[in-house]
Amino acid sequence: MSTGAATATRTGSRARSADHHAAFELARSQIRTSQTPEYDPDVVTRLQETATEHGWADVLLVADYVRLLANESDPDEAPALHAALLERARASGDPVFEALALGQGATAVMWGARARLDADRDLARATVLLRDAAPGHKMLGSAHVECATAYLDRDMWDLALEHTSAAAAQWETDEHDVERMGTLLYNRAEINLRRLCVLRQAGPAPELAEYGERARYAAQHVPVERIPESWRIDVHIFENLVDAIAPPEAAAPREMADGAGTDFATYVALARSFVEPDPGEARRFLAEAIDAWDRVRHPELFLLALTRDAELESTQLGFETAGLRVARELALRRHEARVAAVEAMASLIREETMVSEHARLRVEAELDVLTGVANRRGLAGHVAALTDVVRGVGRDREMALVLVDVDHFKGVNDTYGHDVGDEVLVRVAGALRAVVRDSDLVVRWGGDEFILLLDTDNPAVATKRCRAVVRGIRAEHWDDLAPGLAVTVSIGFAVGKVSALDDLREAADRALYRAKDGGRDGVAS
Repeated sequence: MSTGAATATRTGSRARSADHHAAFELARSQIRTSQTPEYDPDVVTRLQETATEHGWADVLLVADYVRLLANESDPDEAPALHAALLERARASGDPVFEALALGQGATAVMWGARARLDADRDLARATVLLRDAAPGHKMLGSAHVECATAYLDRDMWDLALEHTSAAAAQWETDEHDVERMGTLLYNRAEINLRRLCVLRQAGPAPELAEYGERARYAAQHVPVERIPESWRIDVHIFENLVDAIAPPEAAAPREMADGAGTDFATYVALARSFVEPDPGEARRFLAEAIDAWDRVRHPELFLLALTRDAELESTQLGFETAGLRVARELALRRHEARVAAVEAMASLIREETMVSEHARLRVEAELDVLTGVANRRGLAGHVAALTDVVRGVGRDREMALVLVDVDHFKGVNDTYGHDVGDEVLVRVAGALRAVVRDSDLVVRWGGDEFILLLDTDNPAVATKRCRAVVRGIRAEHWDDLAPGLAVTVSIGFAVGKVSALDDLREAADRALYRAKDGGRDGVAS
């Protein structure tokens, strides 16, 4: 362990106050409106100001995400907003927020000039993080949706549906997200339809019946009462196209929707081209739709329309045309390319799984379970690494070893209970992490005692940073955790050679006793 950046998988307090909880839920409510005219950036700004004042990391993360969603189509704003979200997510140590940021950055609208392989690696890491995430995280559904969108951009239907199903399972138990369920299941229906259209480009095949049933089921199980009224005709049209491509075996196809004037009028024309017995009439349905189709938004359906037109032309002529052969060959090659891409992604996911498992085992061995900072073993590893550097350069370096002790911690446990006591330790650890640099280390030495190993040999610098810790912990909003609670710390430190760690710790311990004798809530050296 070489830095002070290691953290547990938590953001903010486990025991939120009423104000903290209200701010978090308000931030989450802005996700739904972030890409609509209802979005009010001033609400998010006020949330960020309040969260910064109180140190509510989870509220800040959600607010960062909302801002990114509202600006993700802006090439000038989106990259910086995404970088800020990812940096804060990684600093929090929360795997769900990190997966959310990685998945969002791997969507087509976001990856921009980045290498596709880099975006794919981010998506693979996000996938592994979510597979290992504990259920119940309030942002788990949103993280799965971002990954589903990224896989859909890659035409990786099964992986997109895997994440969509995971998001649905999360939102079913969360009243706050119940209205987002309609949108999610609408998207699932569209994913299934798009996959069916891609399969049909290669011509009639036995597996179309199976995938047709899946797509039909998805369309029929969209909760229309939870989606905008204008979307309900879309779902009807989705089902019409599924019925046309893969007719139901046990029931009559649904009556054809009147799609005139809707965003999916071209879908209706494509459906009619499959059910109209007259090839010439069927081609007339297609002709206008092909000219009107949005080739960028709906490439799978546009290509199917071209393929269907070539099929109808061959039927009219009585033989397979060169155009139809080309269409089928290109469909086969696109299918092979998709298979290869899915295999490459599976390889990235396996690689990331191994890396993640190795890191997990190392972290579990070197981190304190409660607070997420280093334990004694982590400190030993950090010092060993520093000693190796010393041997390499031939010069023993000096550092500041800081002992931090929570004042009257037994009284906190006796008065407020051990759950509150544990949360006090978590917050103190968070305050210590806030002042360390990459070359420093935070350690839980035992009980309510922590060590800071600071990469400085200047007593004045160490004193300044220690006093900042004392002030920060004293000013923490402890009454958010329990009414009447106040917490302070005493600090003793010493500067000396890192190779003589035991001597350095004993000197710091003597200084700590001087700080306590001096009235606590202070620093001594």
